[in-house]
Amino acid sequence: MQARTRRAWPAFLTGFLILASPALATAAGGSFALVEDGVGRAAIETADPPGPAVRLAARELQYFIERITGTRLPIRGRAGLAGLRIVPLSASATGELPDLTAAGLGLRRYEYLIRWAPEGVTLLGHDAPVSTGSEIDYAAAVSGEGGPERILLPGMFDDQGTLRATYDFLERFCGVRFYGPAAISVICPKRRTLTVSGEDVRREPSIPHTSGSLTWRWPLMNGQYGNPTEDALRLYERRMRLGGIPWYTNHTPAQLSPALPRDRHPEFYAAGGDGKLCYSSAALARQVAQDARDYFEGKPVPDLTLPAGSDYYPVVPEDAAQFCQCDECRRWLDPYKNDVPRTPSGRGLFNDGRSSHLWFSFVNQVARELRQTHPDKYVCTLAYETYFWYPTQLRLEPNVAIAPCLQVRNYWHMASYANELGHYSRWVTDGRPVFLWNYYCFPEEPAVINRWHCFPGFSVHELAKLARRFARDGVQGTFFCGIGEQVDWYATLKLYDDASQDVEALLDEFFRLYFGAAARPMQAFYTLIEATYSNPAHWDQNGGHHQTEAVAWEILGTEPRMAQLATFIREAEALAATPEDQQRVALWKTGVWDYMVQGRQAYLSKTAQR
Repeated sequence: MQARTRRAWPAFLTGFLILASPALATAAGGSFALVEDGVGRAAIETADPPGPAVRLAARELQYFIERITGTRLPIRGRAGLAGLRIVPLSASATGELPDLTAAGLGLRRYEYLIRWAPEGVTLLGHDAPVSTGSEIDYAAAVSGEGGPERILLPGMFDDQGTLRATYDFLERFCGVRFYGPAAISVICPKRRTLTVSGEDVRREPSIPHTSGSLTWRWPLMNGQYGNPTEDALRLYERRMRLGGIPWYTNHTPAQLSPALPRDRHPEFYAAGGDGKLCYSSAALARQVAQDARDYFEGKPVPDLTLPAGSDYYPVVPEDAAQFCQCDECRRWLDPYKNDVPRTPSGRGLFNDGRSSHLWFSFVNQVARELRQTHPDKYVCTLAYETYFWYPTQLRLEPNVAIAPCLQVRNYWHMASYANELGHYSRWVTDGRPVFLWNYYCFPEEPAVINRWHCFPGFSVHELAKLARRFARDGVQGTFFCGIGEQVDWYATLKLYDDASQDVEALLDEFFRLYFGAAARPMQAFYTLIEATYSNPAHWDQNGGHHQTEAVAWEILGTEPRMAQLATFIREAEALAATPEDQQRVALWKTGVWDYMVQGRQAYLSKTAQR
């Protein structure tokens, strides 16, 4: 499935090119000046009062136009207005409104509109009337100055189509780039005259859900971003369009754990089952299906927090599940005990099929029970650990959604790559909703846990290839377990939004805009790390699928490579011409290069003492 876009824009046609060129003719026969030689020529109109998404959209639009031009446009209310409009300052504040609503235009739930007309520009999408989100200090989040200015963010899974249209407008027509949460990481062209024009845009994201366990504070990302505030991070999540379809699937301890003790619920256990919940138990399946009904009917489910309004109920066993060993469960387990992928030398890999038939037979029981009362809802489960493989001896119920767990940043390990994407291919051709759980946490997670420094896992080209594949396959969304580093995370989210974009154009634009005169050595710095990390020849294909400290600093971060990387950093420091460029180079030096140097030195010191 390609990007769900009408009149899609190429990534390289940035707002800088549009604004530097003679303005194109609008439907009114002329360009639209927002600011002219430092004088505001436009106003921002919203409903009175605006809903949470529209209020934030108007404030963001006002803020960025002021940051570009030094001029603040007024925000004024109009009764009955849907979305947000940018109109000439002289336009009547009481005249008849165009009859434009998301429902009236037939916009799908995650589709939005940028519409050009003689009376101005309309930014419009479906917007939730209330917010489930948190309040931030907007002034502190965008600059750390002024304020306090309290503003309520829309919740991550609240409909916020007008806000997304506004961010698209700022990127597409005003040249804004959101490379990070702090002001230093946001690109804004500077000009006293801001004139915009273009064609209508009506589009929706290629992959309509993104969320995750967002590891903003791990060393590499936190260093590259300069230790941003929590408010800045929450705002950045909206700017990068996290959210979408309300979906969450993880281990469900309320149903599938000691929360259901055997002395109170003997029917959920089996004799000879080693005290484990029995996934051959029809009574347990009925109980889990009832929990799902309670959720879909708005009742609280103990120990489980899920997004409101979801069509998906998670049913997942505990992590590192050890399954019941009763005779009935063994009937589903014993024939498949050798369903394990292996390296060429025979070493077993993560994500196999030993428990797939037992687990998915239980999921089927739950799904059949739920369908009797809620035929339009789904049971959603992971494909993970010993139940990753597609179960070949049974057919899953149509109301089962699946979320395969993929170690996408370890795909230098070719046996893991073949195993995981091979079974992923089975899942996405099975005619059911597919989400993903993608491990962007590697290789940094083992290093954080065990207190050593990893060789960075830069791998943007592999991640881009996968993002395009996921969009083409119709994947509905991804939960990111960890978020990687600045370039990889930015490119991933841009390609999830529009998979038709060219990753090379995204990369060239990032380094050119972010580092200015220092772009060439900084891009060379990134490229050498990526080429080293992503090359299967640099890894033991018969070994484990995770980076170790020894691999990091004996095989990847060798002395010659570190010397070449040091040369790139020194060259970038010498070339950085503006204070902004210098600060951004310094963030990468501290966040990436110094981290690497310290990691290699610590490893060499330890090995020298052995």
